Amino acid sequence: MSNILAIDTSCDDTSVAVTQCLTVLSNVVASQTQLHQQYGGVFPTVAKQAHLENIDPCIKLSLKRAHLNWDQIDAVAVTQGPGLAPALEIGVEKAKELATKFKKPLIAVNHIEGHLLSILAQPKTKNSYFVFRSSYFPVLSIIVSGGHTEFILVKAIGDYEILGQTVDDAAGECLDKVGRMLDLGYPAGPVIEQFAKLGNPLAFHFPLPMTESQDFNLSYSGLKTHARNLIETLTRIKPLTKQQIYDLSASIQYAVFRHICYKLNKILPSREIQQVWLGGGVAANTTLRRMIRKTIQPIKLQCPHTKKLCADNAAMIGVAGCFKFEKKEFVDPTHFDRQPRLKLT
Repeated sequence: MSNILAIDTSCDDTSVAVTQCLTVLSNVVASQTQLHQQYGGVFPTVAKQAHLENIDPCIKLSLKRAHLNWDQIDAVAVTQGPGLAPALEIGVEKAKELATKFKKPLIAVNHIEGHLLSILAQPKTKNSYFVFRSSYFPVLSIIVSGGHTEFILVKAIGDYEILGQTVDDAAGECLDKVGRMLDLGYPAGPVIEQFAKLGNPLAFHFPLPMTESQDFNLSYSGLKTHARNLIETLTRIKPLTKQQIYDLSASIQYAVFRHICYKLNKILPSREIQQVWLGGGVAANTTLRRMIRKTIQPIKLQCPHTKKLCADNAAMIGVAGCFKFEKKEFVDPTHFDRQPRLKLT
């Protein structure tokens, strides 16, 4: 029953968690959203400074909530990449410092693998949320976030094949950018989700990208450009009405998710898939979950047991670290560094 203190500073949230194997004992997240609102996006140097200020209090609080001390911690896990270089630096340096100071093994975790395995995280209750069995493999993992949109074939824990990925913007990035065009603030994705509930997803037509390609890759830059041209056309005479904003939100959200489901329909017949796992920040969107469930029937869709595990967090890093701990996949703190463009495979 390994106790792992995990750190994630891949972007703009400082997170520290303590996991006991797959069970999440604590998961502390210090959000920086308000700091970056004035920039309309994450400002790397601001994120780095906030991580510096938040990391130690987050570590202290995470240990307190887990009711553990350093003598009871078996290893330190940290996100090595991908992510923003200045942000990753804070988490990596702190993890190296802690591993050296308390003489604990150090585990490097890929942020995408964390999202992939967030499905396996268990709540701190007597009842398990999802019993993991190797017979479920192969599994198709779909990662949908602000920085990544990928289809990953999971043959076993640690054995991954990327079947398709976005060639430009990620799904969440597209939604955020269109949201900014509509003056919905930052981050705009969650606002679009709420406004979409009041709108008609078929009110405005958006193209379906990459229908001519035979691969499973995705592209969102065209949808973003189409949205910009449409908004410019609509606002030439008068400002958008509230209903038009609701309808645009619903229509762009539907277009973004339809693209994922279209490619998903191409993947499923070509693979023996037992389950589909959905992770990443946009995985919290209920419309996306509903559309994917409809697409993959009768295959079962598994999502993290709480939407908090969809966003960037350290608990998923601890879960991924658990499997590496069992295999003794440790790194040397003196020769370990961040990798902002780290690949999964």
